[in-house]
Amino acid sequence: MNQYEIPAMIEDELPAIVHELETTRQFGNALQIMQVLVRFVKRMLTAHNLPVVIKCMRMVDAIYEKGDHIVKNAIENVFILSFSGLQKKCSMAEWRLLSTKIPIILYSVYIQQLYKPGI
Repeated sequence: MNQYEIPAMIEDELPAIVHELETTRQFGNALQIMQVLVRFVKRMLTAHNLPVVIKCMRMVDAIYEKGDHIVKNAIENVFILSFSGLQKKCSMAEWRLLSTKIPIILYSVYIQQLYKPGI
């Protein structure tokens, strides 16, 4: 899966962000697409809509598993790096719940980023 294919998958799963993805569709920029997803997830956390956040994480996991190098890089450098910021958007109890629902591949990349020297 490349950066030009992921907007269609996201739109199928999350019709609420179709409008926000329109600008990225023209350019197929994986980094911008992940930024749109992070903004959406932050809004859902602010609204305490955890089922949608969990759905987003599962979808990003599926994209990550099928994605090419560019897509995986964008997910690692935008979506997964946002986890610490996402944690600040919700209560401790919500984060505990969410952290158990983060797909294992994404969670392992997140842990590697946390303990990577220089970050």
